[in-house]
Amino acid sequence: MMEACGVFGAYAKSGAAFPYMYWGLLAQNHRGHQSYGFLTLDRGFYEVKALGLIPQVSGWEVKEWLKRLPGNVGVGHVRYATSGLSDVESLRHGAQPAVFEGRLKLALAYNGNVVWCKRPLERPTQSDVEVMGKVLSEAGELEEGVKACMDEVEGAFSAVGLTSDGTLFAFRDPHGIKPLCHGNGGNVYAFSSESVGLNINSIEYLGEVEPGELIKVSEGDVERVKLRPCGNHALCAFEFAYFARPDSILNGRYVYEARVEFGRNLGREYSEIAERLDVILDIPETASDAAYGFHVETGVPWERALRRHRYVTHRAFISSPKERNEIIDKKINVLSSKIRGRRVGVVDDSIVRGDTTRVIVKKLRAAGAREVHLFITFPRIISPCFYGIDMATYGELIGFRHEPEEIAKLIGADSVNYQPIRDFVKATSMRMDELCLGCVTGRYPTPTAQRMADEARRLLESGWSEKGRIYEAIRLGEKP
Repeated sequence: MMEACGVFGAYAKSGAAFPYMYWGLLAQNHRGHQSYGFLTLDRGFYEVKALGLIPQVSGWEVKEWLKRLPGNVGVGHVRYATSGLSDVESLRHGAQPAVFEGRLKLALAYNGNVVWCKRPLERPTQSDVEVMGKVLSEAGELEEGVKACMDEVEGAFSAVGLTSDGTLFAFRDPHGIKPLCHGNGGNVYAFSSESVGLNINSIEYLGEVEPGELIKVSEGDVERVKLRPCGNHALCAFEFAYFARPDSILNGRYVYEARVEFGRNLGREYSEIAERLDVILDIPETASDAAYGFHVETGVPWERALRRHRYVTHRAFISSPKERNEIIDKKINVLSSKIRGRRVGVVDDSIVRGDTTRVIVKKLRAAGAREVHLFITFPRIISPCFYGIDMATYGELIGFRHEPEEIAKLIGADSVNYQPIRDFVKATSMRMDELCLGCVTGRYPTPTAQRMADEARRLLESGWSEKGRIYEAIRLGEKP
């Protein structure tokens, strides 16, 4: 199964949709570096899809792009393949938006991960967007198809789409696991995974697409339909710590505000260790706001002595093991003179496998740090994700089998200090039952994911060796 990471849709009352789509996705390119896609509707569907980052478009190229993507309505997508295969052929096949022809003809761009689908499909699918697209296109009406997705598909899905009659639509799973917002800019109505996609286009942020809701835009009219009640909101907690841009809004609050509070929480919780430190650093860039909060709370001087090479854009934790160490080593530059002989605290957003952290601790030791103490904003990850983050087995998670003291030894640090779950939740301004915290609690918002996790733990206790991602292995019926 494939995973899609950032979506955008635009309906312009006049003029072309493509410029809004281009800037809206460029603002979200952090959500997907492996492929991008644009699709518009004029006298039919027009699409451009390619591997890599969204390219620079300027000067004479703008006219060429507008010729290739005519029309006042369209949807777009940026992607990471965090499950399934990552060879060039698979990445090309998985690039979105995808077009489906059944009783309905439509295009779909999707963010999330399907755990289970009630409906038997004609053939095995290579992409989760195919699951959603097939269910939608087999329906006679759009509303019927979206309701079928909510009734028959379990997992995380925030999607934008476009029907062949020119209706732009967006919907979100009944738990609202992945973010999706909408806005109105006067001439344009738009949907975006993050609010920064609206901001860059001077589109007023109106709020979130609600869990279980469908919003349709047709001939300039907007219709909102609640198709499924939200049993419990379960927004992915990792958005606050890592994925979302700091200037995006989640649950009515800027992400950076939560991250500053994460740092203050860590400073309060581990005040005795903080008193030992000569300097606090951050692993750029998602931990920068938290390091500032730590500094404000404790008074420990904050140095920007770890710097990221801007154009090394790969994300190490979703790269192959072979690539990971090389990416990490090239990604971070250490300002040795700011560290030599000092007791150093380092704020980071998370520890998944431990590879990133181990390399950075080693670099800090080599630069002459006397002590290295880690402060982690995201609580200890002990369980896999079933909803679209590629940390999908127990065995790869350093926090599954090891306590913080053991993790410190394994990665070469003097201490590893995680933010407690209660403090993390409070800093987001949400309640525990409004967030998906499955990866740090082992308790999931959907039943099949919970059963898969329980079954995998049972098999591990009996000596089973994990072969690939749990939601693929268990679903495919592999035997231990």
